[in-house]
Amino acid sequence: MKKWGRKAAVLCASAVLCCLLTGCLSASTVEDLFTLPQPPIEYTDLSKTIGQLIAAGYEYASPTSGQNIQSVQMVDLDADGHEEAITFFRKPSDEKPLKIMIFHTHNDGYQLLCTIESSGTAVDRVQYQDLNSDGRQELIVGWKISTEVQNVAVYAIDAEPALLMQSAYTRYSVQEMDGDGVPSLLLFRADAEGNSVAEFHGWRNDAMTMVNRTALSSTMAALNRGSIVTGALSADTPAVFVTGVDEKGVAVTDILVCREDGSMTNAALNSSTGVSGLIFSYRQLQPQDINGDGIIEVPAPAAHSEHEKMNDGIVDWLQCDMDGDTQRVSTTYHCFSSGWYFAIPEDWVGSVSASSSESGLSESQVLLQVDGQPVTALYAISGENRENRALRGNRMVLRRQTAIVYAGELLEGSAALEFDEDALRENFRLIVSSWTS
Repeated sequence: MKKWGRKAAVLCASAVLCCLLTGCLSASTVEDLFTLPQPPIEYTDLSKTIGQLIAAGYEYASPTSGQNIQSVQMVDLDADGHEEAITFFRKPSDEKPLKIMIFHTHNDGYQLLCTIESSGTAVDRVQYQDLNSDGRQELIVGWKISTEVQNVAVYAIDAEPALLMQSAYTRYSVQEMDGDGVPSLLLFRADAEGNSVAEFHGWRNDAMTMVNRTALSSTMAALNRGSIVTGALSADTPAVFVTGVDEKGVAVTDILVCREDGSMTNAALNSSTGVSGLIFSYRQLQPQDINGDGIIEVPAPAAHSEHEKMNDGIVDWLQCDMDGDTQRVSTTYHCFSSGWYFAIPEDWVGSVSASSSESGLSESQVLLQVDGQPVTALYAISGENRENRALRGNRMVLRRQTAIVYAGELLEGSAALEFDEDALRENFRLIVSSWTS
Protein backbone atom coordinates (compact mmCIF):
# COMPACT_ATOMS: atom_id res chain seq x y z
CA MET A 1 0.00 0.00 0.00
CA LYS A 2 2.89 2.36 0.88
CA LYS A 3 4.56 1.39 -2.37
CA TRP A 4 1.41 2.38 -4.35
CA GLY A 5 1.22 5.70 -2.48
CA ARG A 6 4.82 6.52 -3.37
CA LYS A 7 4.08 5.76 -7.06
CA ALA A 8 0.99 8.00 -7.04
CA ALA A 9 2.98 10.85 -5.48
CA VAL A 10 5.69 10.52 -8.11
CA LEU A 11 3.10 10.56 -10.92
CA CYS A 12 1.39 13.69 -9.51
CA ALA A 13 4.72 15.46 -9.09
CA SER A 14 5.69 14.59 -12.66
CA ALA A 15 2.37 15.94 -13.97
CA VAL A 16 2.82 19.22 -12.08
CA LEU A 17 6.39 19.55 -13.33
CA CYS A 18 5.28 19.00 -16.94
CA CYS A 19 2.62 21.67 -16.59
CA LEU A 20 5.12 24.13 -15.13
CA LEU A 21 7.66 23.44 -17.87
CA THR A 22 5.08 23.96 -20.61
CA GLY A 23 3.54 27.02 -18.96
CA CYS A 24 0.09 25.49 -18.86
CA LEU A 25 -0.53 26.22 -15.19
CA SER A 26 -1.71 29.76 -14.59
CA ALA A 27 -4.32 31.45 -12.47
CA SER A 28 -6.82 31.45 -15.33
CA THR A 29 -6.14 27.98 -16.80
CA VAL A 30 -9.06 26.11 -15.26
CA GLU A 31 -11.50 28.98 -15.87
CA ASP A 32 -10.41 29.28 -19.52
CA LEU A 33 -11.00 25.58 -20.10
CA PHE A 34 -14.67 25.97 -19.17
CA THR A 35 -15.34 29.31 -20.91
CA LEU A 36 -17.08 29.29 -24.31
CA PRO A 37 -15.30 31.27 -27.06
CA GLN A 38 -16.72 34.78 -27.44
CA PRO A 39 -17.68 36.24 -30.83
CA PRO A 40 -15.93 39.44 -31.93
CA ILE A 41 -17.39 42.57 -30.37
CA GLU A 42 -18.71 43.88 -33.72
CA TYR A 43 -20.96 40.82 -34.11
CA THR A 44 -22.13 41.18 -30.53
CA ASP A 45 -23.16 44.78 -31.27
CA LEU A 46 -24.94 43.70 -34.47
CA SER A 47 -26.82 41.00 -32.57
CA LYS A 48 -27.83 43.56 -29.95
CA THR A 49 -29.12 45.95 -32.64
CA ILE A 50 -31.16 43.19 -34.28
CA GLY A 51 -32.58 42.27 -30.88
CA GLN A 52 -33.69 45.89 -30.39
CA LEU A 53 -35.43 45.84 -33.79
CA ILE A 54 -37.29 42.64 -32.89
CA ALA A 55 -38.35 44.21 -29.59
CA ALA A 56 -39.66 47.25 -31.52
CA GLY A 57 -42.06 45.15 -33.60
CA TYR A 58 -39.89 43.99 -36.49
CA GLU A 59 -39.94 40.32 -37.49
CA TYR A 60 -37.64 38.29 -39.72
CA ALA A 61 -38.77 38.00 -43.36
CA SER A 62 -36.24 35.72 -45.08
CA PRO A 63 -36.32 35.34 -48.89
CA THR A 64 -38.63 32.47 -49.76
CA SER A 65 -36.70 30.97 -52.70
CA GLY A 66 -33.31 30.85 -54.35
CA GLN A 67 -29.96 30.06 -52.74
CA ASN A 68 -29.79 33.06 -50.39
CA ILE A 69 -32.56 32.42 -47.87
CA GLN A 70 -30.99 33.42 -44.54
CA SER A 71 -32.47 36.24 -42.45
CA VAL A 72 -28.99 37.75 -42.02
CA GLN A 73 -26.56 37.43 -44.93
CA MET A 74 -22.90 38.45 -44.80
CA VAL A 75 -21.62 39.77 -48.16
CA ASP A 76 -18.71 42.03 -49.08
CA LEU A 77 -20.64 44.35 -51.39
CA ASP A 78 -17.94 46.97 -51.98
CA ALA A 79 -14.88 44.69 -52.16
CA ASP A 80 -13.13 46.44 -49.26
CA GLY A 81 -12.40 43.17 -47.43
CA HIS A 82 -15.16 43.73 -44.83
CA GLU A 83 -18.52 42.00 -45.07
CA GLU A 84 -21.73 43.96 -44.93
CA ALA A 85 -24.66 42.46 -43.02
CA ILE A 86 -27.82 42.33 -45.16
CA THR A 87 -30.86 41.74 -42.94
CA PHE A 88 -34.44 41.00 -43.96
CA PHE A 89 -37.37 42.18 -41.84
CA ARG A 90 -41.07 42.86 -41.91
CA LYS A 91 -42.83 45.49 -39.81
CA PRO A 92 -46.54 44.75 -40.31
CA SER A 93 -47.73 48.15 -39.04
CA ASP A 94 -45.81 50.15 -41.68
CA GLU A 95 -47.17 51.25 -45.06
CA LYS A 96 -44.16 49.56 -46.67
CA PRO A 97 -43.70 46.59 -44.33
CA LEU A 98 -40.82 44.80 -46.08
CA LYS A 99 -37.38 46.08 -45.03
CA ILE A 100 -33.89 45.20 -46.21
CA MET A 101 -31.52 46.82 -43.73
CA ILE A 102 -27.83 46.92 -44.64
CA PHE A 103 -25.18 47.37 -41.96
CA HIS A 104 -21.51 48.12 -42.68
CA THR A 105 -18.45 48.09 -40.45
CA HIS A 106 -17.70 51.36 -38.69
CA ASN A 107 -15.36 52.02 -35.73
CA ASP A 108 -14.93 48.30 -34.96
CA GLY A 109 -18.66 47.70 -35.05
CA TYR A 110 -21.65 47.56 -37.38
CA GLN A 111 -23.64 50.67 -38.25
CA LEU A 112 -26.81 50.99 -40.32
CA LEU A 113 -25.84 52.11 -43.84
CA CYS A 114 -29.28 52.16 -45.50
CA THR A 115 -32.76 50.68 -45.57
CA ILE A 116 -34.66 49.54 -48.68
CA GLU A 117 -38.43 49.30 -48.26
CA SER A 118 -41.26 47.80 -50.29
CA SER A 119 -44.93 47.06 -50.05
CA GLY A 120 -46.02 43.48 -50.62
CA THR A 121 -46.11 40.18 -48.80
CA ALA A 122 -42.58 38.73 -49.04
CA VAL A 123 -39.12 38.83 -50.55
CA ASP A 124 -39.17 36.20 -53.29
CA ARG A 125 -35.41 35.93 -53.80
CA VAL A 126 -32.21 37.96 -53.65
CA GLN A 127 -28.86 37.86 -55.47
CA TYR A 128 -25.66 39.90 -55.39
CA GLN A 129 -23.88 40.65 -58.68
CA ASP A 130 -21.66 43.35 -60.17
CA LEU A 131 -23.89 44.23 -63.13
CA ASN A 132 -22.13 47.45 -64.21
CA SER A 133 -18.47 46.40 -63.79
CA ASP A 134 -17.68 49.04 -61.16
CA GLY A 135 -16.23 46.55 -58.68
CA ARG A 136 -19.24 46.75 -56.34
CA GLN A 137 -22.05 44.22 -56.16
CA GLU A 138 -25.57 45.37 -56.83
CA LEU A 139 -28.53 43.98 -54.90
CA ILE A 140 -31.09 42.16 -57.07
CA VAL A 141 -34.38 41.67 -55.22
CA GLY A 142 -37.59 39.98 -56.24
CA TRP A 143 -40.51 41.52 -54.34
CA LYS A 144 -43.69 39.44 -54.03
CA ILE A 145 -46.35 42.15 -54.16
CA SER A 146 -49.33 39.76 -54.19
CA THR A 147 -50.16 36.21 -55.24
CA GLU A 148 -50.32 37.39 -58.86
CA VAL A 149 -47.73 40.17 -59.04
CA GLN A 150 -43.96 40.14 -58.58
CA ASN A 151 -41.47 42.94 -59.26
CA VAL A 152 -37.72 42.63 -59.59
CA ALA A 153 -35.57 45.62 -58.68
CA VAL A 154 -31.82 46.29 -58.93
CA TYR A 155 -30.21 48.63 -56.37
CA ALA A 156 -26.76 50.19 -56.22
CA ILE A 157 -25.97 50.15 -52.51
CA ASP A 158 -24.86 53.34 -50.76
CA ALA A 159 -26.10 55.57 -47.96
CA GLU A 160 -28.85 56.54 -50.43
CA PRO A 161 -29.56 53.37 -52.50
CA ALA A 162 -30.05 54.03 -56.23
CA LEU A 163 -32.80 52.11 -58.04
CA LEU A 164 -31.21 51.06 -61.34
CA MET A 165 -34.24 49.25 -62.81
CA GLN A 166 -37.57 47.69 -61.91
CA SER A 167 -39.86 45.38 -63.84
CA ALA A 168 -42.60 42.80 -63.44
CA TYR A 169 -41.39 39.21 -63.71
CA THR A 170 -42.30 35.58 -63.09
CA ARG A 171 -38.76 34.15 -62.90
CA TYR A 172 -35.33 35.69 -63.33
CA SER A 173 -31.76 34.53 -63.85
CA VAL A 174 -28.32 36.15 -63.82
CA GLN A 175 -25.82 35.03 -66.46
CA GLU A 176 -22.94 36.41 -68.50
CA MET A 177 -24.47 36.19 -71.96
CA ASP A 178 -22.76 38.34 -74.59
CA GLY A 179 -19.07 37.71 -73.96
CA ASP A 180 -18.29 41.05 -72.28
CA GLY A 181 -17.53 39.36 -68.96
CA VAL A 182 -20.28 41.28 -67.15
CA PRO A 183 -23.32 39.35 -65.82
CA SER A 184 -26.68 40.26 -67.32
CA LEU A 185 -30.19 39.98 -65.93
CA LEU A 186 -32.69 37.75 -67.74
CA LEU A 187 -36.36 38.27 -66.93
CA PHE A 188 -39.06 35.75 -67.81
CA ARG A 189 -42.57 37.16 -67.85
CA ALA A 190 -45.80 37.60 -69.80
CA ASP A 191 -45.99 40.75 -71.92
CA ALA A 192 -49.01 43.05 -72.28
CA GLU A 193 -50.61 40.60 -74.75
CA GLY A 194 -50.08 37.64 -72.45
CA ASN A 195 -47.25 36.14 -74.52
CA SER A 196 -44.31 34.55 -72.72
CA VAL A 197 -41.06 36.44 -73.30
CA ALA A 198 -37.47 36.49 -72.09
CA GLU A 199 -35.88 39.94 -71.70
CA PHE A 200 -32.13 40.47 -71.62
CA HIS A 201 -31.14 43.47 -69.48
CA GLY A 202 -27.55 44.73 -69.53
CA TRP A 203 -25.51 47.79 -68.57
CA ARG A 204 -25.54 50.22 -71.50
CA ASN A 205 -24.78 53.96 -71.53
CA ASP A 206 -24.57 54.14 -67.73
CA ALA A 207 -27.97 52.52 -67.20
CA MET A 208 -29.62 49.10 -66.91
CA THR A 209 -31.32 48.74 -70.29
CA MET A 210 -33.40 46.05 -71.97
CA VAL A 211 -31.06 44.96 -74.74
CA ASN A 212 -33.13 42.16 -76.29
CA ARG A 213 -36.40 40.32 -76.08
CA THR A 214 -37.35 36.92 -77.47
CA ALA A 215 -40.48 34.76 -77.36
CA LEU A 216 -40.62 31.60 -75.27
CA SER A 217 -42.32 28.31 -76.11
CA SER A 218 -43.94 27.74 -72.70
CA THR A 219 -46.49 29.63 -70.65
CA MET A 220 -45.45 31.15 -67.35
CA ALA A 221 -47.50 28.49 -65.55
CA ALA A 222 -45.53 25.77 -67.34
CA LEU A 223 -42.26 27.55 -66.56
CA ASN A 224 -43.12 27.59 -62.86
CA ARG A 225 -43.35 23.78 -63.04
CA GLY A 226 -40.06 23.56 -64.91
CA SER A 227 -36.53 24.90 -64.50
CA ILE A 228 -34.05 27.57 -65.53
CA VAL A 229 -30.48 26.29 -65.86
CA THR A 230 -27.47 28.46 -66.69
CA GLY A 231 -24.43 26.93 -68.35
CA ALA A 232 -22.81 26.55 -71.75
CA LEU A 233 -24.03 25.56 -75.21
CA SER A 234 -20.42 24.98 -76.29
CA ALA A 235 -17.00 25.59 -74.78
CA ASP A 236 -17.17 29.35 -75.46
CA THR A 237 -20.95 30.01 -75.70
CA PRO A 238 -22.89 30.83 -72.50
CA ALA A 239 -26.53 29.79 -72.57
CA VAL A 240 -29.67 29.63 -70.47
CA PHE A 241 -31.84 26.51 -70.73
CA VAL A 242 -35.49 27.38 -70.03
CA THR A 243 -37.79 24.38 -69.55
CA GLY A 244 -41.56 24.55 -69.17
CA VAL A 245 -43.67 21.54 -68.15
CA ASP A 246 -47.33 21.51 -69.20
CA GLU A 247 -50.23 19.89 -67.36
CA LYS A 248 -49.87 16.71 -69.44
CA GLY A 249 -46.27 16.17 -68.33
CA VAL A 250 -44.60 17.34 -71.54
CA ALA A 251 -41.32 19.29 -71.18
CA VAL A 252 -40.33 21.95 -73.74
CA THR A 253 -36.83 23.46 -73.54
CA ASP A 254 -35.77 26.80 -75.05
CA ILE A 255 -32.05 27.59 -75.26
CA LEU A 256 -31.22 31.30 -75.08
CA VAL A 257 -27.84 32.40 -76.46
CA CYS A 258 -26.31 35.60 -77.82
CA ARG A 259 -25.07 35.96 -81.39
CA GLU A 260 -21.78 37.69 -82.19
CA ASP A 261 -23.63 41.00 -82.65
CA GLY A 262 -24.99 40.76 -79.09
CA SER A 263 -28.58 39.94 -80.05
CA MET A 264 -30.33 37.11 -78.23
CA THR A 265 -31.76 34.09 -80.04
CA ASN A 266 -33.41 30.79 -79.24
CA ALA A 267 -31.06 28.07 -80.49
CA ALA A 268 -33.74 25.38 -80.01
CA LEU A 269 -36.35 27.16 -82.15
CA ASN A 270 -37.95 25.10 -84.91
CA SER A 271 -38.40 27.43 -87.88
CA SER A 272 -41.43 25.46 -89.12
CA THR A 273 -43.44 25.48 -85.90
CA GLY A 274 -42.12 28.69 -84.33
CA VAL A 275 -41.48 26.92 -81.00
CA SER A 276 -38.67 24.82 -79.59
CA GLY A 277 -37.99 21.46 -81.17
CA LEU A 278 -36.84 20.01 -77.85
CA ILE A 279 -40.14 18.49 -76.71
CA PHE A 280 -40.02 15.34 -74.57
CA SER A 281 -41.83 13.56 -71.75
CA TYR A 282 -41.00 14.98 -68.35
CA ARG A 283 -39.42 12.67 -65.78
CA GLN A 284 -38.28 15.11 -63.08
CA LEU A 285 -35.07 15.67 -65.04
CA GLN A 286 -33.70 19.07 -65.98
CA PRO A 287 -30.89 20.01 -68.40
CA GLN A 288 -27.49 19.38 -66.83
CA ASP A 289 -23.89 18.47 -67.63
CA ILE A 290 -24.45 14.73 -67.38
CA ASN A 291 -21.08 13.63 -68.78
CA GLY A 292 -18.78 16.22 -67.19
CA ASP A 293 -17.64 17.90 -70.41
CA GLY A 294 -18.62 21.41 -69.29
CA ILE A 295 -21.57 21.61 -71.70
CA ILE A 296 -25.23 21.34 -70.71
CA GLU A 297 -27.20 18.43 -72.15
CA VAL A 298 -30.99 18.20 -72.56
CA PRO A 299 -32.73 15.00 -71.36
CA ALA A 300 -34.74 13.05 -73.95
CA PRO A 301 -36.42 10.14 -72.10
CA ALA A 302 -37.39 7.04 -74.08
CA ALA A 303 -40.95 5.76 -74.06
CA HIS A 304 -41.99 3.99 -70.87
CA SER A 305 -41.70 0.25 -70.57
CA GLU A 306 -44.52 -1.61 -68.84
CA HIS A 307 -41.88 -2.92 -66.42
CA GLU A 308 -40.73 0.55 -65.27
CA LYS A 309 -41.99 2.97 -62.67
CA MET A 310 -43.36 6.32 -63.77
CA ASN A 311 -40.17 8.41 -63.62
CA ASP A 312 -37.66 5.60 -64.16
CA GLY A 313 -36.23 4.63 -67.51
CA ILE A 314 -33.63 5.06 -70.23
CA VAL A 315 -32.72 8.65 -71.14
CA ASP A 316 -30.74 10.02 -74.08
CA TRP A 317 -28.84 13.26 -73.41
CA LEU A 318 -28.62 15.74 -76.28
CA GLN A 319 -26.30 18.62 -77.06
CA CYS A 320 -27.59 21.42 -79.27
CA ASP A 321 -25.69 23.88 -81.50
CA MET A 322 -26.48 27.44 -82.57
CA ASP A 323 -28.37 26.15 -85.63
CA GLY A 324 -30.67 23.98 -83.53
CA ASP A 325 -29.10 20.68 -84.60
CA THR A 326 -28.77 18.07 -81.84
CA GLN A 327 -26.60 15.05 -81.22
CA ARG A 328 -26.79 12.38 -78.56
CA VAL A 329 -23.68 12.40 -76.36
CA SER A 330 -24.72 10.09 -73.52
CA THR A 331 -27.38 7.61 -72.44
CA THR A 332 -28.39 6.72 -68.89
CA TYR A 333 -30.85 4.62 -66.97
CA HIS A 334 -32.35 6.93 -64.34
CA CYS A 335 -33.99 5.30 -61.33
CA PHE A 336 -35.65 8.21 -59.55
CA SER A 337 -37.65 5.88 -57.35
CA SER A 338 -34.42 4.76 -55.63
CA GLY A 339 -32.18 7.80 -56.18
CA TRP A 340 -29.53 6.50 -58.60
CA TYR A 341 -28.62 6.41 -62.27
CA PHE A 342 -26.40 4.26 -64.48
CA ALA A 343 -24.32 5.47 -67.44
CA ILE A 344 -25.06 3.09 -70.32
CA PRO A 345 -21.87 2.00 -72.16
CA GLU A 346 -21.84 3.17 -75.78
CA ASP A 347 -21.78 -0.36 -77.22
CA TRP A 348 -25.03 -1.14 -75.37
CA VAL A 349 -26.97 1.81 -76.81
CA GLY A 350 -29.85 0.68 -79.00
CA SER A 351 -29.78 -2.86 -77.62
CA VAL A 352 -30.29 -2.30 -73.90
CA SER A 353 -33.56 -2.84 -72.06
CA ALA A 354 -34.53 -2.60 -68.41
CA SER A 355 -37.07 -4.09 -66.05
CA SER A 356 -37.67 -3.37 -62.37
CA SER A 357 -39.16 -5.34 -59.51
CA GLU A 358 -39.68 -5.26 -55.74
CA SER A 359 -38.65 -8.19 -53.56
CA GLY A 360 -41.00 -7.20 -50.73
CA LEU A 361 -38.07 -7.05 -48.27
CA SER A 362 -37.32 -3.32 -48.50
CA GLU A 363 -35.35 -4.11 -51.64
CA SER A 364 -35.78 -3.00 -55.26
CA GLN A 365 -34.06 -4.47 -58.30
CA VAL A 366 -33.41 -3.18 -61.82
CA LEU A 367 -32.27 -5.74 -64.38
CA LEU A 368 -30.37 -4.46 -67.44
CA GLN A 369 -30.26 -6.68 -70.52
CA VAL A 370 -28.43 -6.30 -73.83
CA ASP A 371 -29.96 -8.09 -76.81
CA GLY A 372 -32.09 -9.99 -74.32
CA GLN A 373 -29.12 -11.26 -72.30
CA PRO A 374 -28.98 -10.29 -68.58
CA VAL A 375 -25.83 -8.24 -67.95
CA THR A 376 -26.22 -6.66 -64.52
CA ALA A 377 -28.71 -6.27 -61.70
CA LEU A 378 -28.74 -3.14 -59.52
CA TYR A 379 -30.26 -3.06 -56.04
CA ALA A 380 -31.41 -0.45 -53.53
CA ILE A 381 -31.61 -2.13 -50.11
CA SER A 382 -33.05 -0.61 -46.94
CA GLY A 383 -34.39 -1.91 -43.66
CA GLU A 384 -32.81 -4.40 -41.29
CA ASN A 385 -29.73 -6.45 -42.17
CA ARG A 386 -29.17 -4.40 -45.33
CA GLU A 387 -25.36 -4.68 -45.21
CA ASN A 388 -25.49 -8.46 -45.26
CA ARG A 389 -28.18 -8.54 -47.93
CA ALA A 390 -26.03 -6.22 -50.10
CA LEU A 391 -23.32 -8.94 -50.13
CA ARG A 392 -25.60 -11.91 -50.69
CA GLY A 393 -24.43 -14.28 -53.44
CA ASN A 394 -22.35 -12.43 -56.05
CA ARG A 395 -23.52 -8.96 -55.05
CA MET A 396 -21.09 -6.13 -54.35
CA VAL A 397 -21.66 -2.85 -52.51
CA LEU A 398 -21.62 0.17 -54.85
CA ARG A 399 -22.61 3.05 -52.53
CA ARG A 400 -23.85 3.60 -48.99
CA GLN A 401 -26.17 6.22 -47.55
CA THR A 402 -27.55 6.60 -44.04
CA ALA A 403 -30.59 4.35 -44.51
CA ILE A 404 -29.88 2.60 -47.79
CA VAL A 405 -27.19 0.45 -49.38
CA TYR A 406 -26.79 0.21 -53.16
CA ALA A 407 -25.46 -3.04 -54.59
CA GLY A 408 -24.80 -4.54 -57.99
CA GLU A 409 -24.31 -7.96 -59.50
CA LEU A 410 -22.68 -9.14 -62.72
CA LEU A 411 -24.79 -11.66 -64.64
CA GLU A 412 -24.07 -14.21 -67.36
CA GLY A 413 -24.15 -11.73 -70.24
CA SER A 414 -21.43 -9.48 -68.78
CA ALA A 415 -18.44 -11.59 -69.83
CA ALA A 416 -19.25 -11.43 -73.55
CA LEU A 417 -19.46 -7.62 -73.31
CA GLU A 418 -16.23 -7.42 -71.26
CA PHE A 419 -18.17 -5.60 -68.59
CA ASP A 420 -16.45 -6.13 -65.25
CA GLU A 421 -16.68 -5.05 -61.61
CA ASP A 422 -14.63 -1.87 -62.17
CA ALA A 423 -16.93 -0.76 -65.00
CA LEU A 424 -20.01 -1.47 -62.88
CA ARG A 425 -18.69 0.70 -60.04
CA GLU A 426 -17.64 3.50 -62.40
CA ASN A 427 -20.95 3.69 -64.24
CA PHE A 428 -23.17 3.63 -61.14
CA ARG A 429 -23.92 7.08 -59.68
CA LEU A 430 -26.29 8.66 -57.19
CA ILE A 431 -28.76 11.34 -58.25
CA VAL A 432 -27.73 14.62 -56.66
CA SER A 433 -30.27 17.41 -56.27
CA SER A 434 -29.12 20.70 -57.81
CA TRP A 435 -30.22 24.34 -57.38
CA THR A 436 -32.00 26.12 -60.17
CA SER A 437 -32.26 29.80 -60.62
